[in-house]
Amino acid sequence: MTKLPTPEQWIIHEMNEMEMAEEIEKHIDYVDEEGRSVHLPMQFVRHFLTRHDDDLPIIVAIATLPIILADGGILAYEDDIDELRGIDFVIPKEVMALLPRREDCTPEAVKKAMQFLTDEWLCDVKADYAGKASLIAAALSIIERSLLPNRPAFFVTAGRRGSGKTTALIMLIMAVTGIHPAAAAWSSNEEERRKALLSYFLYGVSYILWDNIPRGAQISCPHIEKSCTASYYADRRLGVSEMVATAASAIHFFTGNNVSPRGDLASRSLMVRLDVDRPDPENREFKHPDPITWTEDNRAEIMQAFYVILLGNPKLDEPRNAPMKTRFKIWWRLVGSAVENAAKQVDETVDFEKLFLNQDEDSEDDVSLAEVLTTILDSWPGPPPTKKGDVCGSATFKASDICGAINSQTHKAQETLREFFCPTLPDGAKASSVTVGKVLKGHVDEPVYVGKPKPAGGEGEGRWTLTLKAIKDPSAGKAPLSYKINKIVED
Repeated sequence: MTKLPTPEQWIIHEMNEMEMAEEIEKHIDYVDEEGRSVHLPMQFVRHFLTRHDDDLPIIVAIATLPIILADGGILAYEDDIDELRGIDFVIPKEVMALLPRREDCTPEAVKKAMQFLTDEWLCDVKADYAGKASLIAAALSIIERSLLPNRPAFFVTAGRRGSGKTTALIMLIMAVTGIHPAAAAWSSNEEERRKALLSYFLYGVSYILWDNIPRGAQISCPHIEKSCTASYYADRRLGVSEMVATAASAIHFFTGNNVSPRGDLASRSLMVRLDVDRPDPENREFKHPDPITWTEDNRAEIMQAFYVILLGNPKLDEPRNAPMKTRFKIWWRLVGSAVENAAKQVDETVDFEKLFLNQDEDSEDDVSLAEVLTTILDSWPGPPPTKKGDVCGSATFKASDICGAINSQTHKAQETLREFFCPTLPDGAKASSVTVGKVLKGHVDEPVYVGKPKPAGGEGEGRWTLTLKAIKDPSAGKAPLSYKINKIVED
C-alpha cells in the first residue's frame, strides 16, 4: 500500500473586518455608479461578521477523515460542509479511496485488522492487551470526536523515563492526523489551564496532548472534567467582557511518569500503563527500530484497519434505543463496542465498563474514602450481614464523635481519621466538629467499593459497597446531623 501524503492541517480562525471584506469580494463584485469595482463599505462587512439569523452556516469542527455514524452510515465529503452538524469536511482523495465497504468488514476482516494493529503497529509498545486496545480506542475517538456528546480522556504513564510514553502517543496521533503532534505544557495554575483550554477549543483542534506533568502528579481540573462531559464549552474570552461557546470535541491525552487522574477525572479516564523491566528501557530490542517512521510509512494500512474495526461493529445494526455501557454511551456504541468486538475476534476480552470502574476504584480519593469509611465502620460497628445483598452497616454517629476520636490520644483510628478529616491541622491542635461535619457532608451518598470480587471458584475476601448516609431528625430542629454507613455485600 502506498504511503499517504501529509495532509493539510486546518484550524477554525475568526476573520477580522479586512479578511471578511476580502472573502466577500471573492464572490460579489461591488461597483459604483460608473461601473468601477469598489470596496464594500465597512458597515456591511460588520453586518456579516455579527449575523444571528442563521443564514450563514456555523462551523464547530473540521474533519479531515470520514466519520462513521451510529447506524453504520458514512459521513464524508472531499470538500463540503455538513450544515446540520456544523462540520467542515476537507478529506484528501487518497483517504477517501482507502475507505472499506461495510459488507467487506466481516468478522475475519476485523480479526486481521485488530491483529495488525496490536501485533504490527503497536508491537513495540510495552503495554498489556487492554492497554493496546485503549490506545486503539483513543485513535478511533479522534476520528469520531465530532459525533460524541461526551468523551473519555486517556492517560499514558510508566514508572521511568524512556519507556516509550511519548513515542506511543506520537504514533497514535500521527496515524490519525498524518503529522507529528504538538504538545501542550501542563500548568499548575488552574486559571492558565482554563484560558489555554478555551483557545484550543476555539481553534477546533482534534486533540490536546498535555505534557510536562510532574512525576507522580494526581491530575484533577474542573475545566477539563467539564469539557469531557459536554458537547460545548462556554467561557469568557480573554481580554474582553464577552462569553463565547465552542465545541468541546478535542480528545485529551496526558503523559508523565506515574501520573494518574484524581477526583471526577478518574471516572472519565482510561489508563494505559507501559511496563518497564530495565533501567534503560530505551535500549531494549525493537521490532521496528523507528516506530514513528514505520507508522508514517504504513499510515494507509493503519487507517484502513481503523475503519474495518469501526464498520465491522455489530452494535451499529442495533436500534437507537439499544442499551449502551459506560457513562459515555455514544462513545461506547461507536468506539468502545467496536474495539471490544475486535478483541473478541482474536479471543481476547476487553471490557471498557470494567476498565472505567477499575480506574475509578484506584482513584486516590476513592481509596482514601474507602479506608476512612472502613475505619469508622470498625469503630462504630453495627449488626453483621448474613448473605449477599444484605444491607447492614455502622451504628449512628455524629461529627462530634469523629472529632472526639481525632482529639483522643488513645483511639486506635486517630491517625487515619485525622489525616482524612483535617490533614493540615497543626500538631497539638484540636479538631473542630464544624470542620469534620463539612467533610462528612461532602461525602454523603457517595458509594465506594471495598475489597475485590471473588474469583469464579468462590474463594477470596469478596467485595462490598460502603455509603455514608445522613440522618435528619425533623423534630430535632437545628441539632447536628447524625450519620451512618450502609454496607451492601456484593458477592
